[in-house]
Amino acid sequence: MSIQSPAGASRTLAMTAALLAIFTSILASNLPTPLYAVWQARWGFSSTALTGVFAIYVLGVVSMLLTIGTLSDRLGRRQVLIPGLLFIGGGALMFLLADGINGLAVARLLTGIGTGLVTGAASASVMELEPNGNWNRAAALTAVFFTGGAFAGPALGSLALHLKVGQDIWPFFTVIAMTLVTIALLLKAPWPANIGQRHSDFRWRHWRPTPVTVPRELLGVFAFCAAAICLAWSTGSLYASLGPSLARELVGIDNRALAGLFAAAWQLLAGCSQFGCQHQPQNRLLVAGPMLLVIGLLCMAGAVIWSSPLLLSLATLGTAVGAGATGVVAVSSINQMAPPSQRGGISSAFYLMAYLTMASVVLGVGLVSDLAGFGNTVIGFTLIISAAAVSLVVVAVRTGRTALW
Repeated sequence: MSIQSPAGASRTLAMTAALLAIFTSILASNLPTPLYAVWQARWGFSSTALTGVFAIYVLGVVSMLLTIGTLSDRLGRRQVLIPGLLFIGGGALMFLLADGINGLAVARLLTGIGTGLVTGAASASVMELEPNGNWNRAAALTAVFFTGGAFAGPALGSLALHLKVGQDIWPFFTVIAMTLVTIALLLKAPWPANIGQRHSDFRWRHWRPTPVTVPRELLGVFAFCAAAICLAWSTGSLYASLGPSLARELVGIDNRALAGLFAAAWQLLAGCSQFGCQHQPQNRLLVAGPMLLVIGLLCMAGAVIWSSPLLLSLATLGTAVGAGATGVVAVSSINQMAPPSQRGGISSAFYLMAYLTMASVVLGVGLVSDLAGFGNTVIGFTLIISAAAVSLVVVAVRTGRTALW
């Protein structure tokens, strides 16, 4: 039996704090999903306003990617993680104080800013702090806590709806408590002197945001990878913003708690799909992922037309697994093609495209729903995304990308 050294124990404690920061921020980001229906019924705002609130969260994340996403490289990991968690806690507090759509928008903006600060710095911290230097293990742990938070958020919101007492109060007190515990752990954990500390030559007056750029010679490969991640995230954004509404209004699932679980199930299945696909040949995933997504989208259209909970369940399974497989190809490809010296900027541009897709999809669905009806909009969405998925496969086959790996 091996005994861990004090230095190894300190790295483990610091890494635990970073993982908890990821879990807390992603949980807080996904918690409101089942509760939007409660607020919409209480304050009577439109579907466009609802999706606008979701998109404002994306604005918060994107603003961090475009400005100070790489600040922790110079200022220090904890110096960015703690303010990020304070933004997360502030967002939870604003949800408690909100008395209308504007209050919800402020809460989501604060949550988005906090998530943008936390996820990048925390992910880098986990990689650096892994006691045995095993980057694969660190990446797997990061994905586990990310997926766990994405599942736990809507699951907690659905539990609150099921219990009915304080359904939009105690979940946010839980988030505030989690942020305080995580901050305390970050402050307590002995951070190794040579990892994630503020650079001695760092000066605020000399610091400038890192530009988001892609080298001209890599634009073709980048465009393909960005299209794949946008395709993977498009359906997820629909589930995260309007999934419970789809289940209740179009499929006939009256129980709000059960309707909210569709969003939680999607996140869990997509995360499991990513794990399962990590060691699969990418040329197969490049075809299988989009095709599974198309099958799931067709099931979604059928669920709307025939008000079928069974078809919606199959849609959730198909789109989540398909999105997970497609996302694995996109992320793996972007990491392979990006030179180490330019990886930060290319990765920021890559995720910027993904988040902008999220905002565009939910805003578009919300706006068209108020004009053409929710059911017609969802069916139109399934057709557009299915066509995009088929087009991605056609491009991959014609350009020989299915034989690249």
